[in-house]
Amino acid sequence: MAMLAFILLISALVLFIVSTRQWAIWMRGAVWAGGLLLLVVAWLLLGSSERDPELATALGDLAAKWNRPGESMLLRMLESNGATVARMILSLFDIFLFFAVLVGVLALVAFRPGEELENAIRPVMMGMIGAILGGVFALAMVGTGFGQREERQAYAGAASLETVHTAETLLLNGDLLRLRGIDAPEPGQICRLGTRVLDCSEESQRALRRILDGAYVMCALDRPKDAADTARRERIATCTAVKSGGEEFNVARRLVEEGYAVGIDGAFAAEAAEATARARGLSAWCAVRPDAWAQFTQAKKAAFRDKGDYPVGTPMMGTCAPPRVVTRRPKQGSTPVVRAPD
Repeated sequence: MAMLAFILLISALVLFIVSTRQWAIWMRGAVWAGGLLLLVVAWLLLGSSERDPELATALGDLAAKWNRPGESMLLRMLESNGATVARMILSLFDIFLFFAVLVGVLALVAFRPGEELENAIRPVMMGMIGAILGGVFALAMVGTGFGQREERQAYAGAASLETVHTAETLLLNGDLLRLRGIDAPEPGQICRLGTRVLDCSEESQRALRRILDGAYVMCALDRPKDAADTARRERIATCTAVKSGGEEFNVARRLVEEGYAVGIDGAFAAEAAEATARARGLSAWCAVRPDAWAQFTQAKKAAFRDKGDYPVGTPMMGTCAPPRVVTRRPKQGSTPVVRAPD
């Protein structure tokens, strides 16, 4: 349907330019009316189609950064991967349609007697038509795959409830992207505060949805896809979010700042320390670090959930009181188990 609409739009442009020929007025009028008819049909074909709202958001960000366009989400996305723009073709149709209507109006103005007016308008029309055809051709190249890179390097989209897959992974453009530099609670992981127990994974996911609410998100891959990415069905990416008010932030850093994730390999250490000091989010609770929790047996998970017990030397996060009591005499060669203070 979209392809047919673009063909009709281009045909209408051709008829508009032909209508400026020095023919009888009725003949020129008939040709112009034919172009108008094709334009209306093209509009009707896509008039009820759902437009992708991301173009307006990206253009708004570009306008807000008119004096530093290189920092805009749109230009950074184009630089990383032009193929992402293919998802905006339906929205761009409205722009092409506007210029096509303008060409039609100019052709109608050229009906006035006098070759000077026609000669002045015709180059303007040709230039506008060339720009439109060039844009359509470029989008066609991208949409059919000739303009794509072998692997997508950038992802972008308006955040929704479905965007948050887990507390540390986003679903954008059909691919799972893991936020670079952080570790968030594993699904089903438990946090404790005294005798209170909380599913901290669900809490972190809710926080991430709140952080991204109403935001436009762009993620750039840190490295090419490899076998490890394929095995875990996710890719490592640095993700930036832009709110409607112009606020821009690193998604992973914000999650750590609010106390719902921890940095790995030394990343975001200052943000994590401040979150713990101010008891933000889950930092007020005690939890096993996610990588260690993933290695816990079911028995160890149950012991932590029910009693707050954990093996000596277990990496912890949040606000955990130092262990004080050995709950049982360890067997020779085993790891002592300790209980956090009540």
